[in-house]
Amino acid sequence: MKIFKKFLSYIAPFWKIEALAILLSGLSMAFGLVTPYLAKLIIDKAYPDKNLKLFVILISAIGIIFILGNLFKGLGNYLSRYVRLRVGLSLNRTVFNKLQNLTYSFFQSSSTGENVYKINYDIEQITQLTADILPQVIILIPKSIFILAIILYVNPKMFIFALVLTPFLYIGPYHFTKILRKAWKEWVENSQGIFKQLNETLSHMHLIKSYGKGKSEARAYIENVIKNARLRLKNTRLEVTTSFLNSAIQKAILGLIVFYGGYQVIKGTMTLGSLGAISIYISQLSGVQAIFANYIQQIASGIVSCERLENILEIEQEQMENHGAGDTIFTKGRIEFKNITFGYVGEGLKPSPTDRKIFNNLSFNIEGGSCIALIGPSGCGKTTLINLLLRLYNLVEGEIFIDSHDIKNIKAKSLYDQIGVALQEPYLWNDTIENNIKYGKPDASFQEIEKAAKIACIGEFINSLPQKYNTIIGENACKISEGQKQRIAIARTVIKRPKILILDEALSSVNGELEDEIITNLRNNLNGSTLLVISHRPSTIEKMDAIIRIK
Repeated sequence: MKIFKKFLSYIAPFWKIEALAILLSGLSMAFGLVTPYLAKLIIDKAYPDKNLKLFVILISAIGIIFILGNLFKGLGNYLSRYVRLRVGLSLNRTVFNKLQNLTYSFFQSSSTGENVYKINYDIEQITQLTADILPQVIILIPKSIFILAIILYVNPKMFIFALVLTPFLYIGPYHFTKILRKAWKEWVENSQGIFKQLNETLSHMHLIKSYGKGKSEARAYIENVIKNARLRLKNTRLEVTTSFLNSAIQKAILGLIVFYGGYQVIKGTMTLGSLGAISIYISQLSGVQAIFANYIQQIASGIVSCERLENILEIEQEQMENHGAGDTIFTKGRIEFKNITFGYVGEGLKPSPTDRKIFNNLSFNIEGGSCIALIGPSGCGKTTLINLLLRLYNLVEGEIFIDSHDIKNIKAKSLYDQIGVALQEPYLWNDTIENNIKYGKPDASFQEIEKAAKIACIGEFINSLPQKYNTIIGENACKISEGQKQRIAIARTVIKRPKILILDEALSSVNGELEDEIITNLRNNLNGSTLLVISHRPSTIEKMDAIIRIK
């Protein structure tokens, strides 16, 4: 209930609209309750007395009530859907912002497919639960009470009989709720696994095809789909069984009431119109129960989604910057690592003093405006150092300074606006080359884009393409070579004109001649910026002012 109340709070900003929707649905329900009683008057008054005027009045009243009831119902449904869209938007914003604020380590320990599935499926289920189902349940409860009250007014004996039998309508839903919740949770988690597998498979088609694993991947996918179908079939059996029992109980109760009512009609203690009206009301009561039973199933699946999404929302965020952090302009780009200690630990990759340490009390400086090569064997921690500088991880101990400013005292935007990073395997968007370069500076002019491309030695290639800078490069830039991808990524970084530029094996797919030209361009055009290059290539290292070697 605690988790459920938390998600229910998302409907609070729209309570007035939701209240109006409930009111309109309530009026529609009230009109539906009046109609059977008017039908009773037609049977008991208009027909026996052959009263045409009363018959016309009652029939007209039924017609007006039918039109108004459907009008109110339609308006109520429209408002409910509006609230549902707003709640869904609010939930999407909250969850996505939460994901954006989580540390890099979270995404290293979770699957992209899992997170996408939660955003798509679970948010939809929670939105339906809070904005659609619960308001309807609020209406169903008074409707049941009003139906019983009308039956009491029409015939007290039938009311007592119906009151005794009504609790039996809820035996099935109550019994199957826990079973359905468990079954739904199993199905949802398996569906998420399929989504994760599909996402990874389609994202790594080059690997799959180059290893000839197409058939085995297809087989594994189909096996999971079959398993999922079996779980869904299991859920369907439970739902069908619940529906069958509910329907059987409804029909049995209705049959007993009709039998008892017929007995009273024959004995002359109740009119035929009263029996007809009560039969309709009992049918409505059974319909309420059927809807309620269906809602119980949806509530069971909705609560599962609440629990799953709560796991994301309740993740404790690591404090990546100090309270009161401000904007800082780097003047020199001097970097200082002071007595830093860091290590990775298990799932989540959160640093802890008790775990294997990658760095232990490490200190060194990089002078502003210098060009430094950071070298060492694979796995020694070169990229980890860069990630610590980018504040993707928290240190166990120690401090990192840029121009004598502790990076934890610098606002994230201020930090990232002045640091540029190009990686060995850069990610480029499935968009135009122009937009990929502009990602580093969204308000850049076309002249700035061309200049950045020229510095990265990719301008001539771009201009050779039929659509030039408007060329769509495909998902993860699959339509161009690795060297071209790296140079576009360098252009994307250069366009920011960062005070600190980091190339993490970013020239590994570029030939020696182009590499010489790019580094020369960087030094000439980003004069005064600190250039930090991670590389295993001797020709790259030789061009630097100094070398920092990590063992």
